[in-house]
Amino acid sequence: MSSQALISVIDDDASVRQAVISLLRSLGLKGLGFDSAEAFLESGELQSTRLVITDIHMPGMSGIDLKRELDAKGSTVPVIMITAKTEEAVLQRARASNPSYLLKKPFDSDEFVACVERALAL
Repeated sequence: MSSQALISVIDDDASVRQAVISLLRSLGLKGLGFDSAEAFLESGELQSTRLVITDIHMPGMSGIDLKRELDAKGSTVPVIMITAKTEEAVLQRARASNPSYLLKKPFDSDEFVACVERALAL
């Protein structure tokens, strides 16, 4: 995988954000963390981001709202959504926003790596 690929990791839980970034680094990828969808959008990093990994439930803008905002901006960057929620209504809303992948926490690292590899290949 290319170390040039910037992956933006958006999660209000610092421990999850850091764990995901560490896993990405172990794959030779560059991860950049944001504690909110708003912080990501305001950062100006969307243009250089090859993949977005976002939690669904966060204060302020949710991961689902972020995906809709990216779509509205015409962005084609793949989005992997992660969630600890298991309510079917939440999962249906997430799927309806058409993410590249939807993973439930805690997710298997091999499954996560496979999703990242496939998303970057798009």
